[in-house]
Amino acid sequence: MEPLETSVPARGGLLDRVFRASMAVCRMEDGRVLDVNDAFCFLLGRSPDDVLGSTVSELGLFRSIGERRAMEQLRTRGIIEGFDASFVVPSGETRIVRLWAETIVDADPLVVVRASDVDGRTTAGSRYQELRETEVRYRALVESIPAVTYTQVEDETSPTGFRDVYISPQTEPILGYSPEEWLADPTLWIRATHPEDRDRVVREDREAAAGGTRFSSEYRMIAKDGRIVWFHDEAVLVEDPVSGVAFWQGVMFDITEQKRLVDAMAESEAKYRALVEQLPAVVYLGEYGEDGEWLYISPRLEHVLGYTPEEWLAHPAPMGTFTHPDDLPAARAAEEESFRTGKPYRAEYRMRAKDGRWVWILDEAAVVRDEHGNPLFLQGIMYDITERKAAEERLVALDRLKDTLLHTLSHDLKEPLTAILGAASTLERLDRELPEEERRHLLRTLADRTRGMNTLLTDLLDLDRLDRGIVEPRRFPVDLAELARALIDRTTVLRGRRVELDVERCIVAVDAPKVERMLENLLSNAARHTPEEARIWVRVHPAEGGALIAVEDEGPGIPDGLKEAIFEPFRRGPEAETTSGSGIGLSLVARFAELHGGRAWVEDRPGGGASFRIFLPGGPTDAPELGSSPSLP
Repeated sequence: MEPLETSVPARGGLLDRVFRASMAVCRMEDGRVLDVNDAFCFLLGRSPDDVLGSTVSELGLFRSIGERRAMEQLRTRGIIEGFDASFVVPSGETRIVRLWAETIVDADPLVVVRASDVDGRTTAGSRYQELRETEVRYRALVESIPAVTYTQVEDETSPTGFRDVYISPQTEPILGYSPEEWLADPTLWIRATHPEDRDRVVREDREAAAGGTRFSSEYRMIAKDGRIVWFHDEAVLVEDPVSGVAFWQGVMFDITEQKRLVDAMAESEAKYRALVEQLPAVVYLGEYGEDGEWLYISPRLEHVLGYTPEEWLAHPAPMGTFTHPDDLPAARAAEEESFRTGKPYRAEYRMRAKDGRWVWILDEAAVVRDEHGNPLFLQGIMYDITERKAAEERLVALDRLKDTLLHTLSHDLKEPLTAILGAASTLERLDRELPEEERRHLLRTLADRTRGMNTLLTDLLDLDRLDRGIVEPRRFPVDLAELARALIDRTTVLRGRRVELDVERCIVAVDAPKVERMLENLLSNAARHTPEEARIWVRVHPAEGGALIAVEDEGPGIPDGLKEAIFEPFRRGPEAETTSGSGIGLSLVARFAELHGGRAWVEDRPGGGASFRIFLPGGPTDAPELGSSPSLP
């Protein structure tokens, strides 16, 4: 490199004479000032001796745009267009100076830095004054918003790699730190960030800087007095298209109150869910209509119906799919009525549980409306009322029992009592005067009616004991064919009707008296409900796993709709008003069969009439599956 005096004219020489502008010449390698004119020194408020030999770093020429970035731009582009830099002169005045820089490329590259006031003039009405007024207005606007506004530049000399060049005064009332404290300590931002958020926020900051993308984050800071303050921080990279100077412009919003409200809402929701999920019922939110969405359903659903909330909410139509077909129209009608009128919804219906059970549901819901009062959706509770329904059915059965008992007392007992009283009274008054045959007839009447009353009372007592579960069969090997023959020979329930026997030797361990009761009840039922000329058959045959007893007749038969119901207690056929009977006999047949591990049912007899059948297993576990019917030979 040539001597300075030959490569660059001395101070006050060519620089002043040729360019007549404020100018300094610096070495690219280390940034040291090699020459400077008086105009440049004047703008910096320094003497030429102070400036010569100093470096651009010491003079702070590129501080506002970042020294590393400035030198990189000079190496790659060779020029930096005008940018503003601020200097504090010895008098304490802060001056804003417009700088330009350009590279002179030779064996030892130099940098020429030109300077002027902001528009090249020093008049009071200069653009500098206009800019200052604009800055004042900008600061007044920025410093009135309820957020911390900041400007940050990259600075490789800073411990964080960045340096704040501006931060609004709102930082003091929000965090307790003054703007001067932030500007004096580049590490304050990191130190004030909550330790649990620090690494994440620094990582996000570095990623945004590396990619030049928007920085957006929520994090906590610790105020000077120890308070925790939540911020939503948004910053963007701004670059001057002329000078290439880049800086981060950001705003930090205090969201502490919003976070508190969110946390309070989350806590309230957690308490609500805890309360809802402890209720012994299913709580739900659902829209109206078949296509309405289920918005929420509580975990109690799994206890009641076996479905998880996830399964229920994912199903396209759980209400229409799982509700009993007989109950769905009424449930839908109640829903439509609620939507039309805005009244609360209430319905009772059966739903099929995951294991196939039918569960009775009481569904009650309040209407949630929009601001105009229009129904939006239902907030409801589904109660499992299966036990209640069973209790209601038991009450109905008890009510039937009461009616039957009253009927029995008024009819089935009164009639034989009247006959007994009449016969006894006649015998008392005319005993010695009566012919022997009439006397024997009256005594038979007394005996027959008394036995009938005893049978009825025994049936009632047996039914009660079966309901209470205190009856156990006493099993002994018995030949059911012989049992049937002996019973038909001595029973009086046939009323003189002839019975045809079709039996085979069949030895099974059973409670013989109870089997006799079952067979006698079936014979009594056949004699009572068939014409006198109709035939009756008793069949006993071995069957797979046990024995089959059948009592068949040529009567009118049993309608399909009653084939199961007639075995229920106190259920009587459609001709009940014209025939005697308490409605207990067939019920005892079914219950005694179940007591033996078997079952009783009725079928249509080929050729007409009814075929009542009893299957008695050889052991309590050998009964055929329900729905399969052992066949007679």
